[in-house]
Formats: sequence, structure tokens, C-alpha cells
Amino acid sequence: MSIRVTDYQTVFADPGYYCGPGPTLIVADDGRLVVSFRRVLSWLAEDYVSHWHPATETCLTHSKDEGRHWSPPTTFLAGHQCPNLLRLRNGRWLHHTHRFELVTDAIEQKIVAQTGGNLSDGRWPGIQRGTCVHLSEDEGVHWSEPTFLDDVPGQPPRHPLLHAPIAVRGNALQLTDGRILISAYHGGETNTCYLFSSADEGLSFNYAGVLAEDHNETFLHQTPSGRIVAFMRRWSDSEYLSKCHSDDGGESWSEPVRVCRGYPACASSLPSGKVLLVYGYRFEDGYGTRARCLDAECDQVEEDEVLLRADGAVADLGYPDAAQLPDGRVGIVYYHNRAHQADVPAHCPRYIELCIVEEV
Repeated sequence: MSIRVTDYQTVFADPGYYCGPGPTLIVADDGRLVVSFRRVLSWLAEDYVSHWHPATETCLTHSKDEGRHWSPPTTFLAGHQCPNLLRLRNGRWLHHTHRFELVTDAIEQKIVAQTGGNLSDGRWPGIQRGTCVHLSEDEGVHWSEPTFLDDVPGQPPRHPLLHAPIAVRGNALQLTDGRILISAYHGGETNTCYLFSSADEGLSFNYAGVLAEDHNETFLHQTPSGRIVAFMRRWSDSEYLSKCHSDDGGESWSEPVRVCRGYPACASSLPSGKVLLVYGYRFEDGYGTRARCLDAECDQVEEDEVLLRADGAVADLGYPDAAQLPDGRVGIVYYHNRAHQADVPAHCPRYIELCIVEEV
């Protein structure tokens, strides 16, 4: 049994906007597909990729017809990166993200002099503010004030106005026992993945330990046996995806092992019980997004690789997220660029796409 693509639909594409990594997909109570994504005015024609632009908007859009048409995007956060959206079992929506705080050169230099690290290497002087969680009781119309993930040993805030300097790209996972787990990471010369846990439906989070060293951008998945599997981007060998697992609810973790070439990844259960692993492929032999099937416990990775997209112009693409749809198919969202959409490959617009797959 394998998978095949049944549909491609554009979620948001406007050459006036740069859409960066990475969108997330949930299914609302009424069956609507809901996508959260980030956008900012595009300066690609001026040879600037707006990857960490401080004016980035976090948007929501929805579709009532399986992705064929999408509502105009509504902005609900500004200046944040990497949106991650989850529908909890109680119907509440949870969104978590991180942010670099825009400061002056003088403030950045003072903070770096006092706390170490390096100055930002982009065009915008910024300091990591931290990773935070927002909750919505009305399906994204209103959001709570941020709850920050703090109290990380050895990672104090770099300024009294800031929080633990950790970033996030990956899901929040609600376990069968109701707890919610989030993994966030500290960058720099080495990377460490940390785990945070909530026992009160996301109202508060506590530091729960180190998940893995030398990794970042983690997606968490729970198998039928209760095992928690973490798919992570390797830092020192960053072309490859790793995985590790916990059989005690996240108290301890196995040593990471290599899965495949590509990063970062998401995982979604299929009707057969298999797990669909989807990952960005940011290499010259086929820029795009790919997928493989795993067994239910994520022990065995099938050799067959499915090319969802291999027509990208440059490596600035991927970062997928997936969700099982009401009819059993799986929807996958990612940001993409297509070759030949501009005379200069790097100028090709970045947009959000939905790919729908089914088991065959």
C-alpha cells in the first residue's frame, strides 16, 4: 500500500507577498480546512529574501470546499515567525510561535556584550524574545495573551523584557492522557531541543527536560502503543532528518538515528494505521516536498519515496504540515516556489500550496 496525489490547490499566492516557512493545517469542528501561514511584502526582485522581516504577518484562511476556494487572509499576529496551530480535543485552538524583537544596533550590541553570542547577520538587528503560546475559544476570532515557555536551565532571558531565547518550528501534540507537549530549541553554535508540557489544556507550560542535543525543528507524534516519536532536523549534519522516541511519556528519550535526507518533517496517521512522513527536500536534484510511509510504530521506513513537488527553483521551500481530512485523505500544506516563474530563479514568488493524498 502506498499513496498517490489526488489534488493540488493554491492556498495563498500573491507576487506582492513573500510567504515563508511554514504553514500549518487543522480541520475545524464543521469540517473547514484552516491554514495558518506567514507573509510579508516581497522584496525578491530587489534580491532580498524577507525570511526574518520584522513586519511579518501571521494569517488565517479557511476553505469550505476541500481547498478549492479560500477566504481572504485575516492577520492575527505581527512580527512573529513559524506559525504552529493545533485544535485541542475540547475545541480550543492553540497556536505557538517565536519572535525576534526588533531593536537598535546599540541595544543589540549591548545585549550581546553582556550575554555573549553573535550579532544578527541579517539586515535587521534583533534579539530572540522567546517562544509563546496563544489560545482561542472562538476558532481564531480572538486570542489570549501570550504564555511564554521559560525556566530553561542555562538559558536565561537576555534582557529583563525578554524570555528564554528559544525558537520553535514544529507541532504541539496532545497525548492520549490529555497532556500537551511542545518542543522548542536553542540555536547558536550548537543546538538543543527542549521539551515542555502542559497538564491544563495549554493554560500553562512547564519545562520538562532535554529531548536531544545537536537537533532542532522537531515534530512530535504518538503511536498506538503510546510511544512518542520525535522527528528532528539534525544540526551538525543538516541535510538529514533524525528520529528518537520515548516510552515513558517524555521522561527519557532514545538516541537519535538517521531517517532520510530532507528536513524538517511532519507526520500524520493514515486510515490503514501507517504513518505518512512528509519533509522538505532542499537539494538541487529536485527542490520540493517529498513523503514516505512508516509502520504504525514508526520503526520501519519504506524505501519508496513519493515526490509531492520536485519543480522548485531554489531551496527556499518546504516546511510541510499535514492533517487527516474527514474523508480519510491527508491534506499537506507547504510553502513553495516554481522554476520558470521568474527570469532569475531566486526571484520566483513564494506561495502556500495544499496537496491532498490518499492510500492506494
